[in-house]
Amino acid sequence: MLFAGCLVISLPVEAALQCTERALEAPATPEGVYVNLMTGITGETEASVPGFDINLYAPANADPPGQLKFYWGQSSIGGAGVASIADTYAVLAPGDTIGPASLFTRAAFAGNTSAWQAGTTGFLGLRFRNEASAVINYGWVQLATTPPFGFPATILRWCYEDSGAAITIPAPPDSLFADGFDPGT
Repeated sequence: MLFAGCLVISLPVEAALQCTERALEAPATPEGVYVNLMTGITGETEASVPGFDINLYAPANADPPGQLKFYWGQSSIGGAGVASIADTYAVLAPGDTIGPASLFTRAAFAGNTSAWQAGTTGFLGLRFRNEASAVINYGWVQLATTPPFGFPATILRWCYEDSGAAITIPAPPDSLFADGFDPGT
């Protein structure tokens, strides 16, 4: 008797750091900008960005109006930002790690974003549900904000670890020729 068979080998899927460098202006409007970190799709309405992971916006009814705020969508998708304490959003720096042990907040309108409103360039740590794997992923968004309320605000880049592992914000690359000297000229 002849037997024909097929040997199936399952190779482990490699976890990978997923990064996007993209300057994206967040308008100081009640809708702001919605971003899907996995697909890179952005828009100025929730309906225009399926599966959005973060929304930067300026509520008109805040006191004072026009303050930078963060919105994470439905609680069932697990989105949230890293907090320093309670509902105060932290400005993170290179070397900081975002993962399951981080303190997170989902506070949108009531969230304290004063450190971001003061004007800074830093990292907002976050978590979101990966649409492809349904696993919570950890990452960061680098933002540049302007006083007195955080606008103009610009997303400079973002990274996340697609395995669900913690992620550490990298140090900026060292420049061998920081004095501007270019040996190629």
